[in-house]
Amino acid sequence: MFYLVRFIFTFISIIGIAACQFSPVSEEVVMEKSVHKEFIKLLDYEIQNRAFALESMRVAVEYGEGEEDLPFKKAYLALEQLNQKHFAPIAEKYRLEMAPRLWTRTRTQAGLWISALMPETALKVIHSATLKYVANLQKLERLSKQEDKMFFCYVVAQEEVQAAAVGLVLDGKIELATNMLNRFVNDNPAVEPISGWKKRNFYCG
Repeated sequence: MFYLVRFIFTFISIIGIAACQFSPVSEEVVMEKSVHKEFIKLLDYEIQNRAFALESMRVAVEYGEGEEDLPFKKAYLALEQLNQKHFAPIAEKYRLEMAPRLWTRTRTQAGLWISALMPETALKVIHSATLKYVANLQKLERLSKQEDKMFFCYVVAQEEVQAAAVGLVLDGKIELATNMLNRFVNDNPAVEPISGWKKRNFYCG
């Protein structure tokens, strides 16, 4: 069953990446901002990924009343809500949509359906996928302009903390996972895009 769910999630992710790869990249933005096309495609996918995660956690919290892991889901939702605030200036800068596109909405519905049927198996697959996805975000950070480096260090850091927290949940350490996410959210409030990020101390690989 684990391998079947992993196959389904992998298929969904591959189609999602392909959808972003074939999304039109504004040559004007590439030239104006002096960035690589791959940077824009990776950033576009990540923005859509955050929209996917936000809606997924909204639904999880809405229907999670009385469940043991509800505090964790609320903390995860708080992180995704914070991400929306952090990502907004960058999305505007590079003229990318934050609203979920058709494929992102389809992917969200498919993910919710699978998670409802096989929650633990789905969580294991999500954990594995998140760990692998960190490498994509590290590449995104490397391709980013120097002026945006601290923001993209945050992007990597928030994905790493998600992976670590989900790993704790799988180990039955829900309270530790919840505290980890809450601490990250509290330590990284929404800030002004220029002055605020300069005060951060993320490690950039």
